[in-house]
Amino acid sequence: MNNQDANVKDTVFAEKKETYWRFLFGYSIFAILFWFIEFLLQYYWISNGEAGISLVRSFSFSGATLIGLALFSSSVFRWIPSTAAYWRIRRYLGVSGFIFALLHVVSAYRTVFDFDLKSIYFSFNPLINPIIFGSIAFPILMIMTMTSTDWVVEKLTYKTWKNIHRLVYIAYISVIFHFLLINPGLLVNVPGYILILVTIMAVFGQLFWFLKISKRNRFKSKGFFIGIILITITFILTYLAFVK
Repeated sequence: MNNQDANVKDTVFAEKKETYWRFLFGYSIFAILFWFIEFLLQYYWISNGEAGISLVRSFSFSGATLIGLALFSSSVFRWIPSTAAYWRIRRYLGVSGFIFALLHVVSAYRTVFDFDLKSIYFSFNPLINPIIFGSIAFPILMIMTMTSTDWVVEKLTYKTWKNIHRLVYIAYISVIFHFLLINPGLLVNVPGYILILVTIMAVFGQLFWFLKISKRNRFKSKGFFIGIILITITFILTYLAFVK
């Protein structure tokens, strides 16, 4: 490689790196503004001016909504292949969603439970204590966040990385049951409606592609049977939580 080719390669790399950081900065501003709007809605209209509770709730709604958007974006990339060029958005949505979930856990531990672990785990039945659902989702989301870099993908190999990130389905089901059961009345407002809409879109997209890919594989793949097990468990939990 001559000096001219090396200079061109270095210039292209520098431009890509600059574009990456600009995009990351822009997304970070969006995520912070999104949370801030959620906080204002909680503080002024829903939580009666209680700053601590407003933080707990705004972090939770922001986290769950962004995680749902991350899952929905996966479906959009398949429906509209040209949008796959923006695949990093999915990563940013997922990572920022976990960061807000982490802040939700910390703020709830302080504001709601006053650092009393026993009051958090008063029951290990998730239908009685929906925090158990959150406790299932949280470590999975943390592992996914910690492995959401190109360097980690390269070290783990794509196949191993992909298998780890398939755990998102268990995490997301747990997230949904957590926010549906923890305090249903909190969903009857603008942040709640947005969260429910995003959740419906995410679930629809995942089911659509699950069925389409399963059909392509003649419903014989390992993923199909695992998916059926998860769907069955979800229906059973839904029945026990809302029907029985």
